[in-house]
Amino acid sequence: MTNFIGNYALMYAINTLINDVHRNASGTKPFYEEDLKRFKLYATPAKPLIVSDVPFSFTKLRWNRWERVSHTFNSVYTLLQTTESSRKPNLPQIGSKEKFAPLNTFEFFVIGGAPPSLIRLGKKHAACRVHAYPLTLVKKSDSEFFVDHPVNPMDVSSFEQKIVRGDYQLQFPPLVLNAKLRAEHYVLKQEEKTYYVLKPSPEIYPSVNLP
Repeated sequence: MTNFIGNYALMYAINTLINDVHRNASGTKPFYEEDLKRFKLYATPAKPLIVSDVPFSFTKLRWNRWERVSHTFNSVYTLLQTTESSRKPNLPQIGSKEKFAPLNTFEFFVIGGAPPSLIRLGKKHAACRVHAYPLTLVKKSDSEFFVDHPVNPMDVSSFEQKIVRGDYQLQFPPLVLNAKLRAEHYVLKQEEKTYYVLKPSPEIYPSVNLP
């Protein structure tokens, strides 16, 4: 488990009105290639914010990010519903999993429209609140720039020819952090802040209304 959220999980979560991409049972075969073409909202991968203002209906809470919490538990022998087994194979009896603490905040960018304010994220369908803030498009450019979000190299055609430098994060989909690219991108503003967001490939995301 890493500190970053891949954008495939985010796009499945925010594209709630596309029934074809939400399946109750689809076996073990992934449908990424088919589903990416159906998504109308594109999301960048998400990065954690160290300090954030978490808005509530009556106030804002200044929140410092907590590290992931690790839970250990006894694995269950499903036939007898016990935590011990006399079976000969050497199987682990203790399991563990990691979770993000509640109110931890992540930042990502959405292109193509506004995301829903409440989503279910990932295989566990974790409930997440989304606070969306509109940004003003200043200009489009294809010069060198530092990207303000993690980059999924599978979202850009001929990515290896466009990257200047970056740090690879091993997960699925793989991410490039602290990336400097020579590629099409958007320069966006919100009040005094300026953001540089990579333009995804229209061949990969033909249903997204890209500016």
